[in-house]
Amino acid sequence: MRIPMSKPSVGKAELKLIAEVFASGWLGEGNVTETFGKGIADFTGAQHVVAVNTGTSALHLALHALGVGKGDEVILPSMTFVSDPMVVILSGAKPVFCDMESETLNINPNKIGELITPRTKVVMPTDFAGLPCDVMAIRKVIGKRDIKIIRDASHSFGSKVNGRVVGISSGEDITCFSFDPIKNLTCGEGGALLLRDGSLAEKIRSQKMLGIIRSTWYSLSKKKVEDRRVVQIGFRYHMSNINAAIGLGQLKRFKTFAQKRQLLAKRYDELLAKNKNITLLKRDYNEIVPFMYIIRIPAEDRDNLIKYLLDKGIHAGLRYYPCHLQPFFEHKGYRLPVTEQIAEEMLSIPLFNDLTMKQLRWVVATINSYFD
Repeated sequence: MRIPMSKPSVGKAELKLIAEVFASGWLGEGNVTETFGKGIADFTGAQHVVAVNTGTSALHLALHALGVGKGDEVILPSMTFVSDPMVVILSGAKPVFCDMESETLNINPNKIGELITPRTKVVMPTDFAGLPCDVMAIRKVIGKRDIKIIRDASHSFGSKVNGRVVGISSGEDITCFSFDPIKNLTCGEGGALLLRDGSLAEKIRSQKMLGIIRSTWYSLSKKKVEDRRVVQIGFRYHMSNINAAIGLGQLKRFKTFAQKRQLLAKRYDELLAKNKNITLLKRDYNEIVPFMYIIRIPAEDRDNLIKYLLDKGIHAGLRYYPCHLQPFFEHKGYRLPVTEQIAEEMLSIPLFNDLTMKQLRWVVATINSYFD
């Protein structure tokens, strides 16, 4: 039995919709992309949704649209994917890494205040492993300063805050999703920005298409003469009909996906709670749709356990390495003690929609056998 850490759940539903796109002859951004964007809006309650080609592009566009540039600073967690600090640098700004909370693995709002300077333009927290960060606590720290919040919700599609699905209603200025192959919902590759501000959304729609005022599909569908003026700087970040078709197929099945992930996480909790060597994260899996399942174990055992599991055919590991310790982002003498400790103890074990209970029990039994 070989068990991957994660894998996408795609099949006949997605293939059928892709075939319809091929039959239409319109493979690029078009009506299917628009339909997918509306589907995300209906699911999250967002007023405006802009679908793009990746979650990284969504973050880059969000920073660019908010005017982040040279001399500005963006506060973000170190324990996140490298795309977050990378897009800050691509925007000309400086990433300022903040420590995390050991209980949530999210950015620590109490540490943000000491990092704010007159150059701080944005705080960009990540909903780590699917748990929504406390945006309202961050708002309280920011106070009356003109600092925007961009939620990196790449891990938390379908999770809830106060009973409402994560989206722009959760207190941030812009919400960014990723729909890459292993996320809770996939488009193969894709992302989206959620906004309240209609004029800002229109600005981003142009920016994702090289700054052109109107897309070819918009002109065709509205039966207007093409307006191909370039009115601002832009990027090639649009989502194709092909990727949107995969996303539509996933949206139709997402309720089932979410329930399965929640059920698996609850079962892991039940079975692993008996192991005294393991620290579990406290999560309400009735509200949270987990992207990863993380356990904490003694640092001296972590790498040996990874090798032991791999020998048994189970893929497990450290999904993320602290960005402030990465060679490219390295901050000499810069210490984030909680992040650094957690990075030595955390382990991501298999979690995906098609994981069976038999496989899950085998994962747990193998972990227990290591400690036995």
